[in-house]
Amino acid sequence: MGTDLELCLDFADTLDWRTSNHAKDGLDSYAALLEWSSKKGLLDQKQATTLGRAANKDGFAPVLAEAVRLREAIYRIFSAIAHKTRAPPRDLAILNEYLARSLSRMAVKESGNGYDWGLSCETSPEMMLYQVAESAAMLLTSEDLARVRECANEEEGCGSLFLDCSKSQTRRWCSMESCGNRAKSRKFYDKHLRVA
Repeated sequence: MGTDLELCLDFADTLDWRTSNHAKDGLDSYAALLEWSSKKGLLDQKQATTLGRAANKDGFAPVLAEAVRLREAIYRIFSAIAHKTRAPPRDLAILNEYLARSLSRMAVKESGNGYDWGLSCETSPEMMLYQVAESAAMLLTSEDLARVRECANEEEGCGSLFLDCSKSQTRRWCSMESCGNRAKSRKFYDKHLRVA
């Protein structure tokens, strides 16, 4: 189960500027969920094409609703952890529900010269959610949990989660290019505005 620890945080961050009054939902359709999953390597081209064709017939609206439900539970869990509080029990229950579904669909498969864990179902419409749940469980039980942060750009409502891999463990922004530079510009402007 070689799941990326940051995958679950990336999934939570599909709601951009989440704590602002202009949030942008990156999961506004099942097609968007498929696109995100493909970019993250959760689906191969054949799986994405098969699911895309099936989605054109019925839209998979219930799966999209489930994806959003899992995303929001993951956000609340890791936001609480970033703020050094306990994860909400109801959100842990939601995560455990998806994790149980994931584990019931796991199988050992040949991989290169050996064997590895994989999903026994090739193209179920919710298959990417299982990998996201596994990522969240792995991060929650890893030593890296203490590195989970939420972007310090609260004034503009960023709300992005990330794993602080800096040596000093003092990273504050989701990225210097966006929120870090905005904060520096705001601080510079405020300082010079007061002086003037």
